[in-house]
Amino acid sequence: MDQTWTAPSKLLAWIGPTSSPPRTLHSTNEPRSDSAMSVHDSHAPNRAALTRQHLLKRGDTSAPEGVALLCGLALLPVIAALLATLTGPAEPAAGKQAPSGRAAAPLGHGTATADTTALSTSTSRQWTPVTNATVTLTKPGVYEVTQQVRGQFMTARNQFTHARIISRLFNTTTGTPVPESNLLVVTSTNRPPGRSRDYGTTATGRVFIEIDEPTTIRLEAMQAWDTGTVTKSWIITDPNGLTKLLYKELA
Repeated sequence: MDQTWTAPSKLLAWIGPTSSPPRTLHSTNEPRSDSAMSVHDSHAPNRAALTRQHLLKRGDTSAPEGVALLCGLALLPVIAALLATLTGPAEPAAGKQAPSGRAAAPLGHGTATADTTALSTSTSRQWTPVTNATVTLTKPGVYEVTQQVRGQFMTARNQFTHARIISRLFNTTTGTPVPESNLLVVTSTNRPPGRSRDYGTTATGRVFIEIDEPTTIRLEAMQAWDTGTVTKSWIITDPNGLTKLLYKELA
């Protein structure tokens, strides 16, 4: 008479789910005690391996991969701090400013074109404001101010004459000339008497002005002579050439 033995449910639960149902084992006719009974199943080692794999696997990440991922996340702050120490703070590229909270205000600039203005020929070295050659620097800062001046004068007949036109910038806000702004526009040399002579040219000069309040600058010019007589003198603007006062804010 054959005897059958079924694996206990606790043992199957420990082994875990398998791809095949529990097997029924058949014993021989020889009587044997429960303590001496042994069960041989060729699938037991495979089930043990599958059980270990099932315990180690969670989702799509294996245990070694999970440990590596956790270690990497823990080390991220350390790696970031090390990289920041090695590289230092980021610097803006050459010629570029680092971004700020608001856009920088545009730098000011402007031009004033003068009208033709006659200079005194009765009194030497008398400063005359050039008509419409005035600019206003509206805010504190450093400015480049340029004067472009076209001048012309005539001397008398039968006289030796040494004469010149000089221009300058004048600060009407403070009531003082702008230092080092004098510009020699045109000059003559001693000439033998005989006929009238005309002298004319255009000269350009610039100065840098630093202000701490709105400031108005104007162009002035004078006719000067040491000997002889000057009959006519002008600062000129016409299609052949302009007299202008220009400014550009630098900082």
